[in-house]
This record gives sequence, structure tokens and C-alpha cells, in this order.
Amino acid sequence: MSASVEIASRLLSPFAGVVNRARLGFPRAFFQGTGLPGDDLMCSTVFRELKKRGPRSLVAATPHPALFEHNPDVDKIIGHANPRRNHWSRLGLPLVPLTYTTYDPLTDADQPPDEHVLAKMCRLAGLKGKVELRPYLFLTRPEFEAGKIGADQVVIQSSGLAAANAMRNKEWYPQRFQEVCTELRSDLTVVQLGSASDPRLEGAVDLRGKTTLRQSAAILANSLAFVGLVGFMMHLARAVDCRSVILYGGREKPAQTGYVANKNLYSQVRCAPCWLRNPCDFDRKCMDMLTAPQVVAATAEQIGRYGSFLEVQTAEL
Repeated sequence: MSASVEIASRLLSPFAGVVNRARLGFPRAFFQGTGLPGDDLMCSTVFRELKKRGPRSLVAATPHPALFEHNPDVDKIIGHANPRRNHWSRLGLPLVPLTYTTYDPLTDADQPPDEHVLAKMCRLAGLKGKVELRPYLFLTRPEFEAGKIGADQVVIQSSGLAAANAMRNKEWYPQRFQEVCTELRSDLTVVQLGSASDPRLEGAVDLRGKTTLRQSAAILANSLAFVGLVGFMMHLARAVDCRSVILYGGREKPAQTGYVANKNLYSQVRCAPCWLRNPCDFDRKCMDMLTAPQVVAATAEQIGRYGSFLEVQTAEL
């Protein structure tokens, strides 16, 4: 950008702010997550808690507007392909970034949060008092009905390496996922969701790369349980009240990112939680400690709780 254009931009910024606020209905706040689907979905927690405290004009900016369709807590959704905080700030909008950690490329690690990430996001939004730590996604009746794939269905995702921020230390083992799938499919309909590049699970209904975000949500909403890793699908399952079995290993603690309604399999090794994305000096011992029979047993336990109220953790800010 040339110096003259930069000067003109600064001079016009206040006027641009008035115009853009008017265009959006003069929102009290303009919220933006990281742009990753899981992180943006977690912003729905903030919107719900803000709406509980009275009528507000809330605007969400996200590359994934489908996350907030039919959400009564959001007044306007701005879909954009690339989250650029500086760009929106220059438009004079009251931007509130909702993030919960910082990344250090030298160590390939994230800064561990000192409280649950949803509590931290609510705190950034200026919320006080008790908040409920869970996300929300709202389906229409036709969307929900279309998510019924088979009798007694269970969803499995075998990998998260197709994510924008792929992390090897969140991965389990494809052969063990296959053991779980083989055991479950004798009595259940196993549906595999995820990316087309995820390891294929024999015997599962293969929907890898074949569903939209909202279609995946509908399938989860109709399922007895979800079995998978820490990531977007974990948050999506909780957003539609589907109990889950989450293989945490030791990268992060369930108390930092998880949900109490889930069965969170955490390995309390000496180096945990490390918050490292890919490097590991111990050959991912924390994940190796999690066995297929352990996951099958945890899944059976969650299925046994199907239909009961999903517990919700709260935090006092």
C-alpha cells in the first residue's frame, strides 16, 4: 500500500466505521474467532452467554457461516474467506477477537491456557458471573431427519491430519481405530465421517469427504455416540448433544478443552500436558497407552447413557 493510500485510509477510517456499523445495525460488538471451524464453533458459547444477559446486537465474522445458521443468539453473520483482523479493524468495526492461546513456531507448541478455553473466550468478551462451557449448533427438522443413516448408529473419525492445523500429537493409530470399528459393527451401524484422506475403516458406512458441515452435525445428532480425537468433530458433537469418547492422550488436559459429558481418555504421563503439536521425545507414549478394548468399553458406557441429560460444566468469571 502506498503512503498516500495509507494516509487516506486513516483519514476515512472514522467515516467508514459509522457506515459499516450502520450497515450491520450498529452492533455492540463484532466477534471473530481464529477462522478454524472448531474455534469458530466455540464462539457460539460466548454468543449464548451474552444473549442470556439481555438483548444485544451481535455480529459474527467467520469463513464458516454454516456454523451459525438458525442460531438465535447471533443477529448477523458475515461470511468471509480469510479472517484478517487488521482489515476489519480498519473498517472501524468494534472488533472483539476470541482466541485462547498463542503459538510458538520455534518449539511448535501452543501456550497452555490457565483455564478452560471456553471460559477464557467468555472472559475476553467481557462476560462476568457463571457461564456454561459448551457450544451450540441449531439444525432444522429436515436437516435432522436426513442425518439418520442406520439403526443404532455410532460415528467414528479416524484422523485429524486433514485439518488446517494438523497435529501429529493428537493422532491415535489407524489399526486400533479399525479394531474398535470391527468390534462395534457387530451390533451397531458404524458411520465414518471426516476427510476423504482419513484412513478407511472397513465395515463402516464410508462418508469421508462426502458430507457438509451441517450434514455431519445432523448425523452426529442422530448417533448414540461419537468416537474420535480432540478437534472440530469433538466440538461439533457436543454442539448437537451427542456424547463422545475422545482420545486425548497427553497433549492437553480434558479440563482445558473438553466436555464433562464425554468420556475423555487422558494419559497422565510425566510430560503431560505438553501442548506440543508435532515433536515428541517419548514416541507419543501417552497415545500408545490407550488401547482398543479401553475405547470399546468407554463407547459402551456412553451408549448406555444415551437419552439421559448431558452434563454441563460451568465456570465462574
